[in-house]
Amino acid sequence: MVTPRFSLPPTQSLLDQISRILPDVHLSAYDGSESGPRTAHTSISFNDPNAFARILRAPRGLGLARAWIAGEIAVEGDLHYLAKHEASLRDLKLLSTALTIAIRTTLALGYRQIRSAGPTAIEYRSPWHNRDSVRRSLEQAEFHYGRSTQFYRYLLGPSMVYSCGIFTAGIKTLEDAQSRKHELICTKLRLDPNSHVLDIGCGWGSFLNYATERYGCQGTGITASQAQYRHALSTTRMARSIKFLYGDYRRFLPVRDLTAAASIGMYEHVGEHNSPTFFRLIRESLPQGTRYLNQAIVWPRAKHHNIRHNAFVDRYIFPNGQLISLSKQVQDLEAARFRIISIETFGQSYASTIREWIGNLTRAWEACIQLEGEERVRAWYMYLTGALTRFEDRSIDLAQVLAEAR
Repeated sequence: MVTPRFSLPPTQSLLDQISRILPDVHLSAYDGSESGPRTAHTSISFNDPNAFARILRAPRGLGLARAWIAGEIAVEGDLHYLAKHEASLRDLKLLSTALTIAIRTTLALGYRQIRSAGPTAIEYRSPWHNRDSVRRSLEQAEFHYGRSTQFYRYLLGPSMVYSCGIFTAGIKTLEDAQSRKHELICTKLRLDPNSHVLDIGCGWGSFLNYATERYGCQGTGITASQAQYRHALSTTRMARSIKFLYGDYRRFLPVRDLTAAASIGMYEHVGEHNSPTFFRLIRESLPQGTRYLNQAIVWPRAKHHNIRHNAFVDRYIFPNGQLISLSKQVQDLEAARFRIISIETFGQSYASTIREWIGNLTRAWEACIQLEGEERVRAWYMYLTGALTRFEDRSIDLAQVLAEAR
């Protein structure tokens, strides 16, 4: 714990106010303050006064996230319960008390501690100024997808699919849900042995492996992650029907001799500025009458949202990611000379998928720490818990848009 220069202010008033909002949570702090039932299934511990310096230096969530990642604030039990009550914790009286304690605590710690209470070691920071350049896009993809393949195997399970599974009636396991999703996409794209399907953002190659094995078609996959590219090649060495390409999609599109194309969970990397060009390049790859499927997380409302406005996600998980409204996506598809055939949403299936991922992560917690370090594992746990909450309250959704080249 940081040694203060002057006496620290008591935290009891803050804990008591949090306890009134979250009566089923036990709270404690480094100064011996406590509030709430000790028998509670969920507890919050302020382990270090430096947490308040982080909160003061980076308000609106980032400082709080940094304190959690650094272990200065600890949560035992149900983090999801806390995420569901996030709006209640924006109470003005509570925020005023927290700000007062943060200021007084930071002053007691001293100027040097304020300066050091900034980014943690695992935050994303890039020297490239153009956020949409090909070079920087590859760097950002590597930050997100370049974790150990074994880490993703623990997180995603045997299917190694990092997108929403489809939990329809009778589907009980994550692997079955992912196979159901693959089959649904293959059916929508009308694949057969004469097909050549392009997967933009192919990940570790799971969809193309499924499509080529089940339908006997050919496949081409593009990934911006070296780690994914190496894994995809290693798992499909005997499959002459699949070709994998490493690099930004702008280097390879348009691709010739295709009969179908899909982007499954990659559109979030494209960004609103590049969205029209993205769909235009796909349209230039497809003959008239062929089909394209776009699966992406969307804002149901008619606006877009930068994940980078959520500074935690941008710094720790998904640099420069952007969620785009469904209406904007449809508008750009139609402008690129696609005809919309159908739109289906699967937000609650994504909630089920994330619950499975969180379960996988918690079961392999120590093994994941050995691979990626405790700070990164804590960051991913926070990220997944927040995403689960957003899908459950329907503030975001998952859409499959099927379109035909006109």
